[in-house]
Amino acid sequence: MKELECEYCAAAIKPKKITVEHWYDGNLVIIKDVPVGVCNQCGERYYDAVTLEQLDIIAQERIPVPVMVFATS
Repeated sequence: MKELECEYCAAAIKPKKITVEHWYDGNLVIIKDVPVGVCNQCGERYYDAVTLEQLDIIAQERIPVPVMVFATS
């Protein structure tokens, strides 16, 4: 089987589990241990369709992280 290559730098893509900051319906949810492909050279992330769908499902069921607005006086 041919190893996957990054579309930006042509380096190898390796499977990893990472922490993702996922936005859903205007809310931020942090999800740990997400399986993705990560480029060894530039760090570009590659998600498959099943993982993206699961991220949305998880985000719908969780309490979002509060997002604060930076205000200057």
